[in-house]
Amino acid sequence: MSEKITIVEIAKLANVSTATVSRIINNTGKVNDEKRRRVLDLIEKYNYTPNQIAKALQSSKSNTVGFIVPHINSPYYAQLFYETELIAQKKGYTLMLCNSESDKRLETNILNEFISANVRAIVFMGGRLDDAESEKKYISEIENVNKKIPVISCVDVPKLKCIQIYQEQDKSSRQLLEHLSASGYRDVALLGGYSNVRTTIKRREEIIDHAEKYGISIRREIIESDYSVQGGNIAMQRLLKNDRLPQAIICINDLVATGVLSEAYKNNMSIPKDIAIVGYDNLDISKFIYPGITTVACNYKEYSKAIVNAIENVENMSSNTRIAIPTDLIIRGTTRYQS
Repeated sequence: MSEKITIVEIAKLANVSTATVSRIINNTGKVNDEKRRRVLDLIEKYNYTPNQIAKALQSSKSNTVGFIVPHINSPYYAQLFYETELIAQKKGYTLMLCNSESDKRLETNILNEFISANVRAIVFMGGRLDDAESEKKYISEIENVNKKIPVISCVDVPKLKCIQIYQEQDKSSRQLLEHLSASGYRDVALLGGYSNVRTTIKRREEIIDHAEKYGISIRREIIESDYSVQGGNIAMQRLLKNDRLPQAIICINDLVATGVLSEAYKNNMSIPKDIAIVGYDNLDISKFIYPGITTVACNYKEYSKAIVNAIENVENMSSNTRIAIPTDLIIRGTTRYQS
């Protein structure tokens, strides 16, 4: 058998016609379940890759793209998807959005639906790929899907072989610590998020790594919560029980920062005089809530452009492609401005 198996060889091994193989790949027409299973098993066994499939089926490319998000009610995912859809529609693509709720069974069902629909690509915007405790079996499952339909991950997963597009926040986190140091903050607490989430782990590590360079002490106890405004309320209530409060709080995102700010106001605190508050993502709420939340900003438009560009050129991109989207520090009223 040649190293790069052909559609003719697959048909011969499966004892079916090339037209049947094409129908199975395209998911068009009726095919016996047993024949379908034999063909799909051979495609997986001989690594008949999406690039090869794309060349064989150029005349029937799909313009539909599947998107999997953990929670579309999250302002972060909603904003990123919205910006992506605006660009994609102008280029003739239709986006199919599904919520996974980070549930394994539901996600598997969604993936099967996307494969059956022969979508052009599948974009993961978080979810189980963001779980640092993901089993090797799960990573392998996603890579197997990538052999049938190109997968684009919006999470940096080092061991995963597929196109990955994610935020590069290390530089902005360093700028944040530099700003806090220059503004006189030395005692800082981290609030929000969970220690089994990849993006949370990486964000915390970057903050801790840069803190020492700028003479900032990060409190050992990290108060965890979910990623919502209510999560920020609860985390701040716990922090307020401490005998000595930190000078500044770095929250895992702007929603948590909003909850922290709300709870501070309930306790008659003056911001940033009594305590400084920082968030991540640059959600709309961070601009409009008084006095404005200092934040490490996601560049939603550039991020979306990169995703759509990958969708357009997916046949020509390596599974080892890594694209890091720069972020920016936006200083607002919840931290003192540098003098």
